[in-house]
Amino acid sequence: MIRLWRMIGFTVAAPVSAAREAGRSPSPVGTAVGLLIAVAALGALTLPRQLLLLQRALAPTGDPLGDRHHAAMAAGLVRVIVADRLVPPPTVILAVLLAVLIAEPALALAQDRHREIRAVLLFGLVPLLVQRLGEAALTYAMPLPPRLTPGFAISLPQQFVTGPAMFWTGDAAPTWVEAVSARVNLVTLWSVVLWSIGLRELDGGAFTPWHLALPALSLGFAALLTWWLQPMVLSLVLGGP
Repeated sequence: MIRLWRMIGFTVAAPVSAAREAGRSPSPVGTAVGLLIAVAALGALTLPRQLLLLQRALAPTGDPLGDRHHAAMAAGLVRVIVADRLVPPPTVILAVLLAVLIAEPALALAQDRHREIRAVLLFGLVPLLVQRLGEAALTYAMPLPPRLTPGFAISLPQQFVTGPAMFWTGDAAPTWVEAVSARVNLVTLWSVVLWSIGLRELDGGAFTPWHLALPALSLGFAALLTWWLQPMVLSLVLGGP
């Protein structure tokens, strides 16, 4: 664990050194477990605030029909919040898996370097820790609207915007802008940069367009796939009333 946190510090301050150290002494299983636990733990920081706001939003109002509707939705909405906070962003996780699969044939890397490839690419998940910290800070600092809704409680951490929506002034950004911001933002672009640095170090030569294109294509395909699957997964987590 000490080595993991030391490598995380290097990834933030000196990503090239982090990539080289990961390649010299790869431990992909330990790295993956440590990073995923850290991401889930930081994501859980927002749960007390979100669940409290959800409870307030679903409080009885005296409207029998509305109160029955809220009572039927309560369990499913809690599952949505907990799953969103404890499960790492699926787009980035899927992008890592795709990059691991295609890096070796695309860059003609030696077949005995599987562990090094996995270890180097896993450090592209470090920006997720920064994102989770930003979401936690904003969740507790965000002023509450005049009228609480379940949707506000669920989407509160997502108000930490680092994508195209942050440049949208005036009314709320269009749905497609929000979707892009949720999957391709400054945090995920930081991950792409870390992956490209790691691939260049593994390749051992000068930087080539493939070192950047490979993680970018992996991220793009992962974003499309998660966008397509999101309604189905959400309906499964939400469940029936």
